[in-house]
Amino acid sequence: MSCAANRFYRISSQQIRRISTRSAGNTTTNNDPRLEVIRRVLFEPPVRDKLISLEGEAAEQHETIEQAWKLHQMRQREQRQRSMERQFRAMHAAMTELEKTSDRLYKGAIVKSRHITYPKQAKIPSETPSPQGWDYAYKST
Repeated sequence: MSCAANRFYRISSQQIRRISTRSAGNTTTNNDPRLEVIRRVLFEPPVRDKLISLEGEAAEQHETIEQAWKLHQMRQREQRQRSMERQFRAMHAAMTELEKTSDRLYKGAIVKSRHITYPKQAKIPSETPSPQGWDYAYKST
């Protein structure tokens, strides 16, 4: 095991400290379970199931199913693309008609509003409690 494999990092009290399990040639035993978790996560390869090797008719069936799935995905992708193109053409035709009908409405449709800023107005989900807390005096009617 290399020397780099024996170095771990722990965040404790707003600072990062390097912890070494090997000191000056002799190995020290550390019973901290967090170090074991870090060691497993950083240095052990993930456990994977063995690949099944198919032969003969099973391999041919697998290949046929895989090709059919790819064909299905390609057709779905093309269908979505055609749908998006139809929507864009309809939107473009509507904007052209609006430009011919009313220049004021057309300019209003293409100008972005200065007052709407989506990311700032969106409610951010949070797990923080309400500042008012729980209303213990509430009585259901």
